[in-house]
Amino acid sequence: MIFLIIIIAFSFVNDITVANFKHKDYLSEFELRRNAIISFYSDSFNLSQYKPDLFILTLKLKFKKDFENSLKWLDSLIENPEVGDMFFAYHLIGLYKHSKENLPQEYRNKIKDTFKRRTIYRGDTENHWLMYYIAWYLISQEWKNEIWSNLKTSDENLREAEEYINFWIDKTVTFGQMEFDSPTYIITYVPPLCLLYDFSEDTLMKTKAQMMIEYILSDYAVEYLSGCYCGGHSRDYPELAINPRHSQSQPLGYLYFGETNFNPHVKGATNIIFCALSKFRLPDIIYHIATDRESPYEHRERKRVRNIIRFGRERNPPVYKYTYITQDYCIGSLQGGILQPIQQHSWDITFSDSSDYNTVFSVHPYFSEIELAMFFPEEMKILPELVDRAHKVYKNPNKWSSSSPYERLFQYKGTLIVMYDFTLMKSWERYSHINIFIPRMLEHFEIDTLKWIIGKRGNGYFGIRIFGGKLSLMIDSISYNLRVYGDRICLIVESGGKVDFGNFDFFRSSLRDCISEFDSVNFIARHRSLRGFEMLFKYPEGRFLNGKKYELNWNLFDGPYLNSEVGSKVLKISWQGKERILDFNKFEIFEK
Repeated sequence: MIFLIIIIAFSFVNDITVANFKHKDYLSEFELRRNAIISFYSDSFNLSQYKPDLFILTLKLKFKKDFENSLKWLDSLIENPEVGDMFFAYHLIGLYKHSKENLPQEYRNKIKDTFKRRTIYRGDTENHWLMYYIAWYLISQEWKNEIWSNLKTSDENLREAEEYINFWIDKTVTFGQMEFDSPTYIITYVPPLCLLYDFSEDTLMKTKAQMMIEYILSDYAVEYLSGCYCGGHSRDYPELAINPRHSQSQPLGYLYFGETNFNPHVKGATNIIFCALSKFRLPDIIYHIATDRESPYEHRERKRVRNIIRFGRERNPPVYKYTYITQDYCIGSLQGGILQPIQQHSWDITFSDSSDYNTVFSVHPYFSEIELAMFFPEEMKILPELVDRAHKVYKNPNKWSSSSPYERLFQYKGTLIVMYDFTLMKSWERYSHINIFIPRMLEHFEIDTLKWIIGKRGNGYFGIRIFGGKLSLMIDSISYNLRVYGDRICLIVESGGKVDFGNFDFFRSSLRDCISEFDSVNFIARHRSLRGFEMLFKYPEGRFLNGKKYELNWNLFDGPYLNSEVGSKVLKISWQGKERILDFNKFEIFEK
């Protein structure tokens, strides 16, 4: 087979994309995308013009590209790392393992000595701990009979790392992930697991790593639409919530699923290098799940809240996700409340067209010492200031990601009701308003006589009706930034597209036929949807569909493609009569 090699000049001024090759065979497509990423960073990245990270140096050293300069940069980054300790540890051991054969003995010793003398901070989140323990697992496996910077022997570190990795796998497949479905933090799970898969000497641990990569990528695949991770998320940075095509999940989507272009401007895009170098190959059934949008479908998931240490009755209450996906758009949501501090993204509509800012959603810009004290052990009075200093926007009334104890949601298919009760706010709490993001890049935008906010983006359509609030519209270069003030605010959200409503004019006229009622005193919303079903939502948890109580009580995965019962530790992956079963009780994979 003759391959066409495309050389792409590296520039941080203009957008760079790598061609999305179209071939019938998934593995052929994958290899082309994989080779394009490797060639791009190993051949086109000029060390004399741009500062590399440890991922890029891994490629340079592995393929002996600008070798001497790469060693000089490695010296610099070992002495002055620019990422946190657990990130640095897993990046460095990954570099070592991939480029070991080419490293001079002096540098092998230097890397080993770094782990012996440098204290590695474990961090305080799920992704931190996984990276930390995968790093120590590989370090202790590589150099046996040593004593390390944490004053533990190789055997002790290996045992502790294995115990945590097993614990994390068990909790995730039994009750759901805590840092679930994050377009940002997925890159702190898949690349480290790829290292574990590639370099674990224990065949059982290698199998566990493979199964968890498949588990996480399956979770991504069912909510993937043309390069975007859709629906509700545990953690999403504000600047990425409004522009999902620039999320860190985008390069992973490009590599494993295609249907998008590679964007090296994405923050953390170089993390994909460990995946591109990995021997792991995604089963094509997961690829088909990510790219088959011929028929609309509903998908439900159950996750768990991050560890609650104060102000809670349960350590890890359940999170209920609902997603409705078509080829034109996706609408997805969480049930509301504080499910993750700081960066929660409760709902969105994502459009399938390939342009930036392809999303619509609302957020209550909440901040509170109580929210933070639920999850962080520091003195609660100082927490808001500490977090604001780190994240820059935590106390900002214009921010685009946040949890809120006053927000509740009810979704069925393409219809969503969102309610905010600010009469419950404490006297010291601020910001009794919500922000609604609507991109400027629309083919149609209007506010009609019934106060429906109506828009069209590509083949996707939306309508939002606001009850109980006063609307303020601010227009900037990116968005129609709507701010709604009120004590009790209710949004009725309808989504649609060409695939289910035909032309936009029909969708637009049909909105006027929807019957909506709002009782602000008892805080009840009733809505007959575009699709003919009736939803009644009595804040905070009274959900009724067509007159029957709608319970939030479903499995870890419940949909046409993924199914897993709580506690079963078995994930069934299905597509067009084919099945792949991940059995985490026996750590075996079955295909039917």
